[in-house]
Amino acid sequence: MRKLMVVMLFGSVACMVSQTVSAHGIWIANRVDQKQIVLGEGPLDNGYNIDCVKEIHAYNDDWTLLPIIKKAYNNYVTVEPSDKTAVVTVSFDYGYWTKNAQGKYVNETMNKVEGATNGTHAIKYSVNYLASVNTPKMIEDIPLQIVPKVDPTKLKRGDTLPVTVYKDGKPLANTPVIIDVISNLDQTIKTNAQGEALIKIPNQGLNVIGVEIGFPLTNNSLATQDKFFTTLTFTLMPEED
Repeated sequence: MRKLMVVMLFGSVACMVSQTVSAHGIWIANRVDQKQIVLGEGPLDNGYNIDCVKEIHAYNDDWTLLPIIKKAYNNYVTVEPSDKTAVVTVSFDYGYWTKNAQGKYVNETMNKVEGATNGTHAIKYSVNYLASVNTPKMIEDIPLQIVPKVDPTKLKRGDTLPVTVYKDGKPLANTPVIIDVISNLDQTIKTNAQGEALIKIPNQGLNVIGVEIGFPLTNNSLATQDKFFTTLTFTLMPEED
């Protein structure tokens, strides 16, 4: 099982520790001729409360905002981008998860769980490249994101994709990047001092790259950490003969 990185801030010094957890990311995937917001980990995904989806934004290839249709079903949400849509971003609040006295996580804040000693506020983001853009860029309303330095949709499986991981607009150093959230959660590569990493693209198809990181909370009755999971997704279509 992979490790969650937890960043502890003391003044200007960042101290990083890790703990074992299980978590889910979000991304957009094609499901039965529609684009669905998926909540998943590895090959499995789950239904979710549709109110967890907080914001959806669509952009054209020059990063101009576009309208996008959102459709809510019983336990999932789909989107209908226009033909001009190149990138869709999603912000998702998975709520509070607290470990109870029996060692199981329940969907409640700590102050509502007897014997609770730790709890998590799970927040998720996703940047989905559906088509090519003129120049990749950092998106201001996504606090934790993986930004490609080149357009990932123009590459092939096995090519190298340079990325930078940002938190609140600043590069995040020494942070594990999950190369393939769907098929190989344990394979990671760490960012360098500038928050950069080189990703060897694993799939000729859907690629979901992820970063999961926690920030401890103090004097908080609801949770002991904020935990973020962000993904960068793109699909490489097979070349036609």
